Amino acid sequence: MSQQELHKKLKELHTELARFDAAGGVDAEAQHLLAELRQDIEALIDRSATEHSHGLGERLQELVQRFETSHPALAGAMGAVADQLSKLGI
Repeated sequence: MSQQELHKKLKELHTELARFDAAGGVDAEAQHLLAELRQDIEALIDRSATEHSHGLGERLQELVQRFETSHPALAGAMGAVADQLSKLGI
């Protein structure tokens, strides 16, 4: 998988996170985790995909499990990015 494909998936996830935030309805802990995730994604979009990616895949997988039932579109977008990171060895 290419860096371009990862960049595309990151943008898709960023868009989905924005929709999710607009809808609200999550607890304070989830809001904090999602805010950190958004910052990491913005950094990855703005820079090389390998910078600032340490641990991002694992955090994404944890969040996928947390949101897969209540917010399947968000969980799907997170899972796609986690898969891309894994395929790139990140």
